[in-house]
Amino acid sequence: MLSDARSRQRLAVVAALLLGMVLGAGALRLSGMGGSGGAAQLAGEDSLPTQFTISSLNALGADHTAPGGNKHGWAPGAQRMKWLTQVIKAEGVEVIGLQEFQYPQYQVWEQEMGTTWDSYPALAWGKKGMRNSVAWRSDQFSLVTGSWMKIPYFHGTILRMPLVLLQNLATGQQLYVASVHNPANARGPAAKWRKQATEVEMATVNRLRADTGLPVYLTGDMNERDIYYCRMTAGTDMVAANGGVNTGNGGLGGCAPTRPTFIDWIFGSPETTFTNYHANRGPKVRRSTDHPMIVAEAELPPVATPPCPTESPTPTTTGTPTPTPTTSSPRPTGSPTPNVPSPSP
Repeated sequence: MLSDARSRQRLAVVAALLLGMVLGAGALRLSGMGGSGGAAQLAGEDSLPTQFTISSLNALGADHTAPGGNKHGWAPGAQRMKWLTQVIKAEGVEVIGLQEFQYPQYQVWEQEMGTTWDSYPALAWGKKGMRNSVAWRSDQFSLVTGSWMKIPYFHGTILRMPLVLLQNLATGQQLYVASVHNPANARGPAAKWRKQATEVEMATVNRLRADTGLPVYLTGDMNERDIYYCRMTAGTDMVAANGGVNTGNGGLGGCAPTRPTFIDWIFGSPETTFTNYHANRGPKVRRSTDHPMIVAEAELPPVATPPCPTESPTPTTTGTPTPTPTTSSPRPTGSPTPNVPSPSP
């Protein structure tokens, strides 16, 4: 039994501290209930921004340098991928969109990066399914959901291209990342299919933004320079990691991406601050692929109450879905449904 005044005073202080902790926790729970669509609330003074290095890389598919391929004198795909993993590590990349990422290259990736990185779809869509992939450092991000867009490729053939929802382990920030490859003219004129692919990509970005409010990042080999930039920035709220302006007025000076431009791009939602954009064409990259490795640092404002991964909103599907690929593979779970509005003719 406490009898002296000092002990009674100490007990009163402890009780006050406990009461303050309970009331503070309740206030935090209440503040997290506001808003809509699962988007995170703006943070208090103690919260930190979400910072990460993002990249887009066309790895030059292994079949290009295999016997019968069109890149004579190049090292095999496995060796080239080993060089590229060294560059990715040196650049400090934490999220990357990969294109022409074929099974022999995936095997090397798993050997070199598999203990510290995860990727999607990996083998979920079969050995040909990972040709476009999103990968991330597993000590920085976790996968909330994995899905896809249906993009017309050569001659309009529909391919799955990955779209993932990631969550930053340190800040709780959730964000969407996609990796796409729009068709080149290598097998005949493909401008029609590139236009349709761009429309699918814009529709997906707009639907995710409207339904979730979360940041969206689009990486890829678009096989277009000014045309793609101007369409994407006019049709969505996205900004290019390398900057540029689009006044929406059309005509001379209405749309101007920052020079130099490449057919490889990183776009992000406008709440992103991009810095240190560069196109790496160092010796290992030049020996490994005929594309530059696009790299940028991204920063998002702090969030206070990140959405619960199990309660992530699912955007509604509109329009007529494009045909499902013929390869047998499990349906992904979560958001969004892998159907998008049909592109216009």
